[in-house]
Amino acid sequence: MQTLVRSPARDPTLAARAGRRRRILLYLHELRALSRVAVPLVVGQLGGIAMNTTDTIMVGPLGAESLAGAGLGNAIFMACLVICTGTLLGMSPLVAQAYGAGERGECNRVLVQGLWLAALLAVPMTVVCLFGLPIARALDQPESVAQLAGGFLGAIAWGVPPLLLFMAFRQYLDGMGLTRPAMAMTFVGVGVNVLGNRLLIYGFQLDVPVLGTWTVPPGGLVGAGWSTSLVRWAMLVSMLIYVLRRRDLAPFAGVSLRPVAARLRRMLTIGAPIGGQLAAEVGVFSFAVVLMGWLSPVAQAAHQVTINIASAAFMVALGTSLGGTIRVGQYVGAGSRRGVQRAVLTTYTLSMAFMAMCALLFLLAPRWIFGLYTQDPEIIAVGLTLLLMAAAFQVFDGAQVAGLCALRGAADTRVPMLITVVAYWGIGAPAAYLLGFHTRLGPQGVWLGLVISLFAAAVLLALRVRRVLWGRPALSRA
Repeated sequence: MQTLVRSPARDPTLAARAGRRRRILLYLHELRALSRVAVPLVVGQLGGIAMNTTDTIMVGPLGAESLAGAGLGNAIFMACLVICTGTLLGMSPLVAQAYGAGERGECNRVLVQGLWLAALLAVPMTVVCLFGLPIARALDQPESVAQLAGGFLGAIAWGVPPLLLFMAFRQYLDGMGLTRPAMAMTFVGVGVNVLGNRLLIYGFQLDVPVLGTWTVPPGGLVGAGWSTSLVRWAMLVSMLIYVLRRRDLAPFAGVSLRPVAARLRRMLTIGAPIGGQLAAEVGVFSFAVVLMGWLSPVAQAAHQVTINIASAAFMVALGTSLGGTIRVGQYVGAGSRRGVQRAVLTTYTLSMAFMAMCALLFLLAPRWIFGLYTQDPEIIAVGLTLLLMAAAFQVFDGAQVAGLCALRGAADTRVPMLITVVAYWGIGAPAAYLLGFHTRLGPQGVWLGLVISLFAAAVLLALRVRRVLWGRPALSRA
């Protein structure tokens, strides 16, 4: 009797199994590819937040007022920074799409215009930092806290231009998948900042032969600001040396160095909504700092430590999701819809899985984590309850940033901006105020409002991802 062997092409069951295996293999391949791009981005993002973290930890021994001043100063600084860096993030999908299409010259043209944009954005942001004291006073903060925040902002103002120019170079390299150089420079910068903080916050005395003794008095919180500014200039110089020494990049060869209005408008069309979205998100957290200041300096200090802890966790999700922006953008440039969808799924998977682990850590070891920042019993008592609230929104935070970054890769930025404005300011900010000041929850009520806003953003952005990246018949470059 002859045995009949069914081929996969003729057997629907075998064909379905082969198709599933192929999809799983492609998904695993995308997971590895995204990880290669994202890991340096994650480390770089952690390095960026480590700059603020080291400032917060090393200022902590100075007391609650200095911690509150650092929190207020960083809140004002970040509210400006996210608008500027968000606008520069419009470079990333343009570089990624050009790179995916094999157009290296276009990548270089995007860089030149991005540097012009960074220089223009640095002007108003520097001015805002120099006027930090009147801004802090206008927010109705305690005078001692406003004075400290104003001095801190005045010092870090001089690090704004190199920071934004560094960010423009970083978007250029990241868009081509070269994510390691900026990571390395950022972490070297963190190490130098620790040394600078030690010398400038607490002062030092140096005996130099012939020249005599040099004494630098303790600078406190302002000293931390000067240390950060010096480090940012050093990072920009390092980036320039790296980019100019790589012959395969040649970013300025054969490219016009003049600003081109049409290209700047195109970049702003994509980047300005990203800046608006980030401003809406960071703005609501900055608004929470102000609300905490109305409650008490202790509540504000506890909020500063808690938000620093939560931000460190968020940087991993953000770095992973920025890798998703690059992968989605490159697939859009190559015209691969299925590649786009695989990149989106892996971005969501990695981001949400990590944030779930962070939530578990916050629940299991809150006192140990908080003890890394301060030993003040009043600050710890308030902070432990806030850290539990932070655990509640970790997964939502991971989901919303994954959705935002996936949409950026396809240059879809306007509607996501509107979604975040509604979620954070239409829902979250009113909820934080009402729960914080019109219930017995106090500081916990303010954070519950933040939880609600992140949940709303995550759901609405997931619906937008489904519509844009699954519902349309074709994807096109920006």
